[in-house]
Amino acid sequence: MAHMQLDLWVVVAFFNEEELIKDTLNGLCRQTDKNFSIILVDNNSTDGSREIIDEFSKNNPDMSIKVIEETQQGTGAAVDTGFRYAIEHGATHIARTDADSIPTPEWISALKHHFEQGALIIGGRIKPRSDEPFFSRWDSIFIPSFYRFSEKIMRFVYREKGNNYPMFLVPGLNMAIESNLYILVEGFPRSSIRDTDEDNVLHAKVCKTIEKHQAHFARDVIVYGSTRRVNEYGYIKTILWYWGRKVKPDLVDIR
Repeated sequence: MAHMQLDLWVVVAFFNEEELIKDTLNGLCRQTDKNFSIILVDNNSTDGSREIIDEFSKNNPDMSIKVIEETQQGTGAAVDTGFRYAIEHGATHIARTDADSIPTPEWISALKHHFEQGALIIGGRIKPRSDEPFFSRWDSIFIPSFYRFSEKIMRFVYREKGNNYPMFLVPGLNMAIESNLYILVEGFPRSSIRDTDEDNVLHAKVCKTIEKHQAHFARDVIVYGSTRRVNEYGYIKTILWYWGRKVKPDLVDIR
C-alpha cells in the first residue's frame, strides 16, 4: 500500500503539570518517527509548567512545539481548542495524549500505520506508569485489569441505536482522529472533566458516522498513564468516577 500524505499533530492540554509534563515531552522526543508537530494547550496554569516547556523547547530545537492558551477551564475546551488550531494550520490527522502520560517510542509510527490502513479514529491501549512513588504491588495487579475491563465494557455501556459498530475504548490520553471527521462530528464537547468524559462523547458521535473498518482499537498503540487518580480516590471511587460520574469528589484536578 502506498503511503498516504499525513500531517500528524499531537495535542497535549495541561494545567499545573510542572512535575510530570517533562516526562511527556521526553516521551514525544524519543519517538522513532519524528515527523509530527506538537501543540501544548495551557489551560490557565499558575505553576512552572510554561518555564519547563520553554526550557525543553530551547534544548530540543529540532522538535516542532507550539504553546497556545485556552482560558475556558476544562479538558474538553482545552483539547478542542488545540485540535481546531492544528486543523487550521494544516493537520490532516490529530493525536492526543495527556500531560502526565508517556507514549512508547513507537507511538507515532503505529498511529500512522493504522491511518494508512484506513482508520479514521484510533483508540490505543493504556498501561500504568510504575515509576510514580505511590505505585504499589496491588496497583500493578488491579490497574491493568481495570484498563482491560474498560476496553471491553464500552460496547455494553454505550450500546445505542444508530451505532455502526460496537463501541470500544478511545481514551483521551491515547487516541487519534482524521481532521475532516473531527470537524464533521463537531469535535470534543467544550466541557469540564467534572461533568463528563469528552473522549467518550466524541467517540459516541463517531460511532454513528463511520463504518466498523474505519475505527481501529490498536493494541500496538500504547501510552503509559499516571495512576494518581487511583492513589487519591482509591479503587472503588475511581471506578464510580469513570462510570458516569457516580461520585463527585471535591478534588477533581489531581496533582
